[in-house]
Amino acid sequence: MSKITIGKKDVAWAYIGSFFKVAANIILLPVVLKLLSDDELGIWYVFGSISQIVVLLDFGFASTVARNISYAWCGVDSLKKDSLAEMPSNRETNFEYFKIVLQTCKVIYTAIAVIALVFLLTAGLFYINSLASSNVLAWVLYSVGVALNMRYCYYTSFLFGVGAVAENNKAAIITKLVQIIASIILLYAGYGILGVSIAYLLSGITLRLSSKLYFDNYENIKTHLKQVTSKSSWTEVKKTFKIIWHNASKDGLVTLSNYLNTQANTLICSSVLGLATTGSYGLSVQLSSIAATIAGIPFSSVLPMLQEKAVKRDNEGGQNLFSGAMVLFMLSFVILTGVVIFLLPVIKWLKPTLIIEVPMLLAVFFLSLVNQIYHYFASLISTFNILPYTRSFIVSSVIAVVLSYFLTRFTNLGIWALVISPLIVAFSYNLWKWPLYVLKLYNVSLYTFIKNGLSFSLNILNDIFNRIKGR
Repeated sequence: MSKITIGKKDVAWAYIGSFFKVAANIILLPVVLKLLSDDELGIWYVFGSISQIVVLLDFGFASTVARNISYAWCGVDSLKKDSLAEMPSNRETNFEYFKIVLQTCKVIYTAIAVIALVFLLTAGLFYINSLASSNVLAWVLYSVGVALNMRYCYYTSFLFGVGAVAENNKAAIITKLVQIIASIILLYAGYGILGVSIAYLLSGITLRLSSKLYFDNYENIKTHLKQVTSKSSWTEVKKTFKIIWHNASKDGLVTLSNYLNTQANTLICSSVLGLATTGSYGLSVQLSSIAATIAGIPFSSVLPMLQEKAVKRDNEGGQNLFSGAMVLFMLSFVILTGVVIFLLPVIKWLKPTLIIEVPMLLAVFFLSLVNQIYHYFASLISTFNILPYTRSFIVSSVIAVVLSYFLTRFTNLGIWALVISPLIVAFSYNLWKWPLYVLKLYNVSLYTFIKNGLSFSLNILNDIFNRIKGR
């Protein structure tokens, strides 16, 4: 069996990749603010807002594709809609079937990219032309860049699916570096918004080249695929697509519910509480999201291994790995929360007019922690190729949004309503339902789960300490 192994190098690159994505925005933002006119800056943000709409066309395929790539990489001969296929313990990757899955995913993302490009060059182009006709060329180039990024982002799922976490992050860093360097050069050369659009287009090309190079060379995948002489038939691709779509549609609904939850609260805040309050709330949410992303690196890094454990029916190994990742996540999140509170005076110095109260900031961070906890348990459940949580996530997001609106509109809670409402809904069902589901799935008690997680985490921390001490 082709084995998925996530080592310290992979986790280190995951941290570097996440840090670089955050730092990249910090590096580019001052240059953009300085060299784009007010009108160009406004149009650039419009570019980003419209492109976010078409990103939703992914509709859950990214996570589903990565999950099914992992199954095929681990040696299954077929995919199933709501369960895991049986296979011998010594099975190697069936590259003939692996190639069919890859081809199916390429067809899916080609269709998504074409639909996105048509939307951007019709409705999007019409809207941009109505705002500023002088930026039509920049929009066309930017649209092609968006389409390329969507077309070739399947390589991200491919790399993640086979456990190439380090390679995936290296490709992402290279892509971001090209965009940053090209943007700065072209902005200083006086190309304005056309320059940053060209840079984004170059990032799409770079993503394709770097990701493909890393994927082809990982475990000699390119050589193995070349040895498969038979071509994937349209019938096989169509059959595989139907299986992938079954759970991708559910993942997509969960993605949409999360998107609705976040965006709806921001809209409620701006319409009821005003733009100044929205700025404070938005920054608090952004900071908590960054903390959650960084703290969640241990989980996201070992997810391919958890998928392999599920395929091999290694529940003990999966439980130890998952419990450790969860403990590391919560410890890291608490530490990062403290760091943000410590740096709050710096944020207030940079933006004196922005009012951020520590109790509210802590409440937003606590909400983010709660949301991530039950989402990670749900993600663990999905490694078994079952998604029983879809309906509850959708219903919960709708109830939370409605409750947020009524509490902000008809009570004196103000911004607190945007935190209290989702917390009430989360504690009512999702926060206890899916952790209990996982404990039952692994047949362990909460005490054992926490004990194993602490033991796993302490071993990792001791190993890090010993390495540092050894130096």
